[in-house]
Amino acid sequence: MILAAAAELRSRFTPMPVGLHLGFCAFATVIFLLVFIRKKSVSSLIWALICDATVILELYHDPRTATAVGVAEIVMFAILIWLWFGERRDKKRKAAEAAAAEKGGESGDGGEPEQPADDLNDIAKLVKNERSKLASDDRPNDIIGNAFEDDKL
Repeated sequence: MILAAAAELRSRFTPMPVGLHLGFCAFATVIFLLVFIRKKSVSSLIWALICDATVILELYHDPRTATAVGVAEIVMFAILIWLWFGERRDKKRKAAEAAAAEKGGESGDGGEPEQPADDLNDIAKLVKNERSKLASDDRPNDIIGNAFEDDKL
């Protein structure tokens, strides 16, 4: 059984049977191309290349080819890391610009400024004042004051 499995492994550089390896590469390529179509990110194309580069090892079984594929994959992983840091830096920059634009809108640089907390306190005082007018005892037609007439007796 082990000999049959070993016979399917035509290359010592790919620890999978040929059919399984090619199927994996085709599946990964389709997935990463769909991600590329959806998000338009270069990193998904690089991931597809990383997965498909190992197919070369199924065709050529010499150590030089394996070394070249290994070096190429290391370079592609380095490019992925570089792209990831670049995208992360751009996200931080855009977030900082959005925060600066939001603060700029509050100071009157553009857009409608938000109400300060003092305005909310003024509104709360106004509501309290109006409620006190509704519940005054000196008015005979006061609805709120007359609502509990039975309690006063």
